[in-house]
Amino acid sequence: MTGTRLRPKVVLWWGIALTLAGLLLTTLLPQLGYALTLQHDASTGVDQGFLVGIDLVVRLIAQVVPPLGIALIGASVVMAYVRRVLAAPAAKTPSGRPSVSEEP
Repeated sequence: MTGTRLRPKVVLWWGIALTLAGLLLTTLLPQLGYALTLQHDASTGVDQGFLVGIDLVVRLIAQVVPPLGIALIGASVVMAYVRRVLAAPAAKTPSGRPSVSEEP
């Protein structure tokens, strides 16, 4: 388990990056597509198919990337908690029995 590269801090930063990138792409990509077609219309060669394609890509990004980033942020919190719980030595009383906080 110690040899894995999947660490909570790495997963957290990937989650933050995916969330921000997804939100930025969702916000900026439609404006980029409309700016490309600003000088054109259907009679000059740019049709609605291009804009529909951009809309499809934006919707896919908005539906997949930010929720994936948020899920990775949550997974990193769980990974850090589980790692801390597994790494903590079992607190024993002088009699050798588990302490009150460890009993179910």
